[in-house]
Amino acid sequence: MMPDFGDLRKLIPVIALLVICTSCALFQPQAPPDIYYTIPSVTYLRESPGYASRNVATVYRGEQVKILNQIAGDWCEVQTVQEQQVGWIQRPLLSPVPVPAEKYTVQEQEVPLRESPQKEAVSRQVLHRGDQVRKLDGNQQGWWRVLVEKDESLGWLPGSAVSKAAPEQAAAPLAAGSSASAAPGVNLAAPATAPKYFYVATAELDLHQLPLASSQVVKVLKFNNKVERLAQSNLEWLKVRYPETGAQGWATIRSLAESPSAAPKVFTTIKKRPLKRPRRVQPSEPETTPPQEVEPEVM
Repeated sequence: MMPDFGDLRKLIPVIALLVICTSCALFQPQAPPDIYYTIPSVTYLRESPGYASRNVATVYRGEQVKILNQIAGDWCEVQTVQEQQVGWIQRPLLSPVPVPAEKYTVQEQEVPLRESPQKEAVSRQVLHRGDQVRKLDGNQQGWWRVLVEKDESLGWLPGSAVSKAAPEQAAAPLAAGSSASAAPGVNLAAPATAPKYFYVATAELDLHQLPLASSQVVKVLKFNNKVERLAQSNLEWLKVRYPETGAQGWATIRSLAESPSAAPKVFTTIKKRPLKRPRRVQPSEPETTPPQEVEPEVM
């Protein structure tokens, strides 16, 4: 049976219209993305478009922002997604695709976060094994400027103290009868000791720089704050760490408890009565005996 060419000619305009619609859909400009990502390791949002303007917020590599306004000269008014901060930034510093941030993990037990890349610099806080940081900058001496993930604090630490890998897990205890020696190049680590935690049992607790009541107070903790035990000095003092900020100091043992308390402890101070001074006894004046009159002898 021969095809009806008359019917085919009727379908040609319909097919052509479908092809044109499809082409228009393919070449239709796509709407710009709602979310952009900051490219520099660290940069600033300005109060108005221009580098002479005041800084209103600090943003780091990979942060998400929304473009609110754009003017000539590549300046955009943006709002950060997380903190809802608004400011101006240059458009070339933003990316429509996610920008991965370089995150690292502290591998050592304790690492001071210093104000400058020097061992003698002041330590802002102490980072601990497992804390995560972002690398912002570095120098030829091996020091890195980092952003601490848990509190967004900035500082310097040795690059050798961190790694992209998670902290190494402690090796499992050796089975009975197995050899204590290992193959060459394999390090045997001792089993990790679980940290010991305490809770503040008083309304407030001073952390001292030294195990002395007269020592400088470095942090004031509140009732039922959780702290980690680090060391002990005699039977009265414990060195503890407050995990939320990393602050360390010495606290009196009697002000801590092994579990949260229902009510704060109150210690009453017993006032000592002053010793009474013994009364001074006035020395008695020596009795004076009047001289006896001697009668003259009778001749």
